Amino acid sequence: MDPVDEYARLKDEIRRLQDRAEVLRAGFLHPGARLRSNRYEITVKRQKRRVFQKDQLPQAVLDDPRYWEEREGEVVTCRALSTATEDEDIVLIE
Repeated sequence: MDPVDEYARLKDEIRRLQDRAEVLRAGFLHPGARLRSNRYEITVKRQKRRVFQKDQLPQAVLDDPRYWEEREGEVVTCRALSTATEDEDIVLIE
């Protein structure tokens, strides 16, 4: 399989699995939800965390370049080139 096709297929599968995990997680949060199987047990607990509210800073601080730095990284994106699927037959005309 071409690495580009494999990457696209894996990203689709990961997205599908993450969506399913979110649906299951939401179910576990309902009172009375079944949280135990023969092999696993789900634990649901509340956890607090501190959140920095940068929008509360004075505009002078937000505009000051001394408090900012630029970072650079690679971003890999994938998009379909056509609506054709692997199951469709390719017809060549001479």
